[in-house]
Amino acid sequence: MNIATIDRNPRHSPQMQENDAAIMRCIEKELASMGVKSKKFGENEDIPPQYTAILHMSRTQHTLARLEKLEARGTVVINTPRAVKNCSRRAMVELLHKNNIPQPEYKIISNKEELPPITHPQWIKKGEGWSCIKEDIAYVTTEAEAGEAFDTIRANGCNNVVLCRHIEGDIVKFYGIGNSFFKHHYPCVEKTKFGLEKINGVQQKHPFDATRLQNTAFAAATALQLDIFGGDAIVTPQGGIYIIDINDFPSFSAIREEAAREIARLLIQKTENHYDRRG
Repeated sequence: MNIATIDRNPRHSPQMQENDAAIMRCIEKELASMGVKSKKFGENEDIPPQYTAILHMSRTQHTLARLEKLEARGTVVINTPRAVKNCSRRAMVELLHKNNIPQPEYKIISNKEELPPITHPQWIKKGEGWSCIKEDIAYVTTEAEAGEAFDTIRANGCNNVVLCRHIEGDIVKFYGIGNSFFKHHYPCVEKTKFGLEKINGVQQKHPFDATRLQNTAFAAATALQLDIFGGDAIVTPQGGIYIIDINDFPSFSAIREEAAREIARLLIQKTENHYDRRG
């Protein structure tokens, strides 16, 4: 079994480059300890046919297109290119809605439309792809702030934006691998990507059903077709749970070594199962 790995493009890893690189190196170390060879490839490098599986963090369109072709030829790719594309903001909220996953009320606005009157506070988010710069996501409390954020996202070349209702409550981060591994914790707001978690204030640690959070997160991952995922949920004072974000292949920085072992095992298992079925 030969495994190819591809790191995340720094553009898609704002302020998280070291953590994203670290989880992949940790997984490669785990694979080696299990007797499995792996080799790192760049996004633009061709991967020879002897590599039976590809573990990647890429979100670059041309790389995903190449991975789709390799997948069609029988190579195991985790996460699949389709799953990664499903985590683009607009696709994500639409798939969560279609599968009845609880999330904040949202509206999708084309860049050719005028910003409608909205109830504040509100979040205005880039609709295509992922948040790469701070201006791709904004918390607004007035019409003037909303208009400025909307215009900024449009000016950066985005064809649509997603408006999301703000929900008061605690932010809870969660991580999942396969169909059983799951962890959650309260974030350290000083170490997050853009520091926006501060907006929800000091964590009150409202009581909530941890099993319901796990089941909701796995249902969301299934809707998006993810094998490896992380995300954020809001827990309201009444114990309500809303998914506000799902990411393909997070850095797992809080549980890196444990997650690396689980990902290595998942990769080996899925690869062996795939080739056993093919005979």
